[in-house]
Amino acid sequence: MTETGSAADNGHGRDQQAEPGGRAAAPGRLALVQRFVNTWNPEFPVENDRLATTRDATTWLSDNGLMPHGARPSVISAAELDALRELREAIRSLVVANVTGSCDAAALHAINIAAAATPIALAVGDDNRIRLQARGPGVHHAVGTVLTIIHEAQIVGDWTRLKGCRQCGYAFYDASKNRSATWCSMSICGNRAKNRAYHQRQRIQVQE
Repeated sequence: MTETGSAADNGHGRDQQAEPGGRAAAPGRLALVQRFVNTWNPEFPVENDRLATTRDATTWLSDNGLMPHGARPSVISAAELDALRELREAIRSLVVANVTGSCDAAALHAINIAAAATPIALAVGDDNRIRLQARGPGVHHAVGTVLTIIHEAQIVGDWTRLKGCRQCGYAFYDASKNRSATWCSMSICGNRAKNRAYHQRQRIQVQE
């Protein structure tokens, strides 16, 4: 198992950020998946991408405990960076599907490709529970860790609470009792969506 107390295990790397709308971050290790998806917001310039370059990505993975423990991380390759960003956007499609109910087939294919290329094994932890454990070096370890966290969240029922904002795609954790949130922030994206819908209705009325 991942060493207890590491960023990958407890969900608290050095890449902490405030959540919009005063929301709490996803609990435990699921927060790591949330941060991974939110390394870039599609509504911002690519310069804001925390996985913009191979060196940026290597630093982010290392800071968030996604490199094998005890290993000195080497800079990932350009091909690995492309695969990592493709996986991020595929997982974004998954969390958006937790709002919309449907996921792009290309996203599912990308995740299956990543999973097939990633060594994952069963391991017994100190609590005598059997879990999936990421194996392999570098990016393989990072991808495996992210996928095993998603698997764990699906088993315990937390996964459907990690959602992608219908407006901007930002990953947020819906802690509401009825799990009905659809925007990362009602005051920002919620209002933007409602204003857009209002103006569309106004245009239709004028045309009529």
